[in-house]
Amino acid sequence: MVLNGLDKMIQLQKNTANIRNICVLAHVDHGKTTLADCLISSNGIISSRLAGKLRYMDSREDEQVRGITMKSSAISLHYAEGNEEYLINLIDSPGHVDFSSEVSTAVRICDGCIIVVDAVEGVCPQTQAVLRQAWLENIRPVLVINKLDRLIVELKFTPQEAYSHLKNILEQINALTGTLFTSKVLEERAERETDSQVKAHSEQGDQVYDWSTGLEDADDSQLYFSPEQGNVVFTSAIDGWGFGIEHFARIYSQKIGIKKEVLLKTLWGDYYINMKAKKIMKVDQAKGKKPLFVQLILENIWSLYDAVLKKDKEKIDKIVTSLGLKIGAREARHSDPKVQINAICSQWLPISHAVLAMVCQKLPSPLDMTSERVEKLMCTGSQTFESLPLETQALKAAFMKCGSEDTAPVIIFVSKMFAVDAKTLPQNKPRPLTQEEMAQRRERARQRHAERLAGAQGQAPQGPTQDGGALETSPQEDEPRGIGGLQDFVLKSATLCSLPSCPPFIPLNFEATPIVRVAVEPKHPSEMPQLVKGMKLLNQADPCVQILIQETGEHVLVTAGEVHLQRCLDDLRERFAKIHISVSEPIIPFRETITKPPKVDMVNEEIGRQQKVAVIHQTKEEQSKIPEGIHVDSDGLITITTPNKLATLSVRAIPLPEEVTQILEENSDLIRSMELLTSSLNEGRDTQAIHQKTQEKIWEFKGKLEQHLIGRKWRNTVDQIWSFGPRKCGPNILVSRSEDFQSSVWSSPAGKESKEASRFRDFGNSIVSGFQLATLSGPMCEEPLMGVCFVLEKWELNKCAEQGTSDKQNQKQCDLAGEGQEEGKTCHSADESQDGCSKPLEETSPKGESPVTDCYGPFSGQLIATMKEACRYALQVKPQRLMAAMYTCDIMATSDVLGRVYGVLSKREGRVLQEEMKEGTDMFIIKAVLPVAESFGFADEVRKRTSGLASPQLVFSHWEVIPSDPFWVPTTEEEYLHFGEKADSENQARKYMNAVRKRKGLCVEEKIVEHAEKQRTLSKNK
Repeated sequence: MVLNGLDKMIQLQKNTANIRNICVLAHVDHGKTTLADCLISSNGIISSRLAGKLRYMDSREDEQVRGITMKSSAISLHYAEGNEEYLINLIDSPGHVDFSSEVSTAVRICDGCIIVVDAVEGVCPQTQAVLRQAWLENIRPVLVINKLDRLIVELKFTPQEAYSHLKNILEQINALTGTLFTSKVLEERAERETDSQVKAHSEQGDQVYDWSTGLEDADDSQLYFSPEQGNVVFTSAIDGWGFGIEHFARIYSQKIGIKKEVLLKTLWGDYYINMKAKKIMKVDQAKGKKPLFVQLILENIWSLYDAVLKKDKEKIDKIVTSLGLKIGAREARHSDPKVQINAICSQWLPISHAVLAMVCQKLPSPLDMTSERVEKLMCTGSQTFESLPLETQALKAAFMKCGSEDTAPVIIFVSKMFAVDAKTLPQNKPRPLTQEEMAQRRERARQRHAERLAGAQGQAPQGPTQDGGALETSPQEDEPRGIGGLQDFVLKSATLCSLPSCPPFIPLNFEATPIVRVAVEPKHPSEMPQLVKGMKLLNQADPCVQILIQETGEHVLVTAGEVHLQRCLDDLRERFAKIHISVSEPIIPFRETITKPPKVDMVNEEIGRQQKVAVIHQTKEEQSKIPEGIHVDSDGLITITTPNKLATLSVRAIPLPEEVTQILEENSDLIRSMELLTSSLNEGRDTQAIHQKTQEKIWEFKGKLEQHLIGRKWRNTVDQIWSFGPRKCGPNILVSRSEDFQSSVWSSPAGKESKEASRFRDFGNSIVSGFQLATLSGPMCEEPLMGVCFVLEKWELNKCAEQGTSDKQNQKQCDLAGEGQEEGKTCHSADESQDGCSKPLEETSPKGESPVTDCYGPFSGQLIATMKEACRYALQVKPQRLMAAMYTCDIMATSDVLGRVYGVLSKREGRVLQEEMKEGTDMFIIKAVLPVAESFGFADEVRKRTSGLASPQLVFSHWEVIPSDPFWVPTTEEEYLHFGEKADSENQARKYMNAVRKRKGLCVEEKIVEHAEKQRTLSKNK
């Protein structure tokens, strides 16, 4: 089954029905790369003895050092079964959570996948994640339960215990698949119901909602993993063996005389064999009997391991003879039992045959792609396939036919960009030279030699010379080629098609969120162009990485985790930029918010009932000190006037409920599309009609907000939402409750709007811009806000006409109005002001005078600045809190090291949510949350403290409010007694806030030296 060169591959590629595009998916360290090694060795690419040790698909140096896969790697394998020959394109993907984006890119271009599960650890968090990704892409999975040798050697299970353990693992995976299937059926049913309700409203009364309707009719028989269906294989990749029950059914049907079809149905499950009657019966009928799987399969494997591990030579020889195998003298004499097991099992139960046979029989070819998957790929956003143009719908047939005719359209999906060395490109590969070319080269060399001699003797060369140049190369005919030259047109992924009617495919689903960011700069400033070019290449080559240039000019790299960050920096140094770089400490993202006033103080006393004492520290009062000219009500309403005294704004800040903040975060894409639609309508551009589903989603989103914003305080708030922020799609809202001007994100302007309305909009744009700036950088440490509602209670304008202002003032204000900002307000104040302002505007505008005569600058700019300040002061009068980014941390550890794991978690402000023991093992699964700020070095510390027996998986989960007040000082007698005069005990929020302020160059309220007059000895300073 060796792939003999290109000719064979080209021949196999022409038979589409026998091509299998598959990827290997699993949790980290479950044996994907070792399994891939075994499959590759079957093609003679590597030696079978090196399978599992070489890790052929881990081609990077850091992958070999760390022992984990970091990049997806692909290879083509040849497999023959009977008269049929198959071409299997295999992608080995990473299992580490930091590289889950590589899984997304691999899954998109495959038709099937192999899910690998460790027989000891069972279903792990990343197993669930990859199964979900395969499900979302509509690709068919098969299951490989790997590392069965650990059940024998490490856990010392009996065959019966191993069978029960394997059954549990299978049930867990099928339960996961069932959950995904159920949610899909219920989603489709909900869609059908909404469609039918839109078409015809039912006039019936209250109906009983039966959630299980539709599940009985849906066919899920092919979904689940079951050995009798042939989509489960049991393996030990490191020992080179694996089997499906079909192999044993074929053997025992000849030995026992029971039909193969019967054995296929009964080899897995609670069946036992009555040897006297030659019948297979249910275990229930006779207690204490061993199931067929144990009796006929596992016991044989267990006895082989037992014989080899005990070095029982007679028994080994007997087994080898009975199986009809030939073991080399070298393997038979070898002292390592693993070598003997590998030599025997790889001949008896070859893993490559078991896995590749299952892949060819159970996974679909490109021709068998489901129409559902094609339709889903072509429908971006909330479109339905029926709503696409007819030319686009016609592509579906070509897509499923996979035709290679000249008339057939070519559709290519670029899943991922690869950076390759120029030397490896076909045109740069040297090829053998012909006799004529060699003669020409010799002649040119003679000419050059003669010229050099002539030059040495002072003679000028006679006539033009030719330079030999580089080796001429040309790619061979029919050689498989990559597509080059797309780097200027494609960033990370793209859809290419020979017809313009093909829509771009839906974006890839990424499980991991980039959260860890560092600033990067070259050690030598002159090398900055190389760094910029290198970061551009890195951004294209990695699906998950993000490259930002901040306002400060820093080049920031955003990655999914610590391991991912390290790999990106190595790539930047060694492959892309090829320069020495300096990397900052990780930039930890925070969010700022406000909370309801606390009811108890820091010593759990009820606030307002304690005896106040003279406070030495006045830090809080100083920091929340409001400048003169700004009025603050007792309930936190801030009233502020613009510098030129023409407008007054009143703003209040209210904390949003957690559920509302979550809804806003989840629907950020929908909010962005609403904003784009509104802006295009405002600018008068022709836009396509809103799709019905998009409109439904908007109303559903509005309904959810109304459902959670209830009570007297939130009355009519949803209808009055004016904008979201920051960047017009964030988790903060601006509400307009002013009687003079009403604007809402839900209503779009109907028809052509009046001149006054457009001026009002310009005026409103300045207010919204001020709100956007305020939410982008909060007052504590210039971090974005989250979960805050700003209510614009009122705005007032000085009426220029009624106040009898001088001509100069009129002129000034009307010049400002000519800018499209001031008149929006002035005309909004009163009808008289319209009459008083429009006339001078007509007279003064042709003169071409400067539109801004105010010493404070344009009025629109003053409004923006005033609104921003109002929002910041409204925040400062409320209890401010920092929000930290949190990781979900999954740790698998044995009971011996559980205490050490807890020690590391508590030291780093982690919080354990759940701890459960994995059935049948001594492993504990710990679920915890950990601040991103405390996560650097966490995985290494856990491994060191537990001697490598525990390994954490960190995935970004959510934002969480840090409960402590960063500005807290003791104000009551109890607090003063408990915390002391300086109150210098650890305040987590203040520590984070000061660290961010220092990094950003903002002032930090802390004393560097205290009690400088006192003598300090060196020993005390240590």
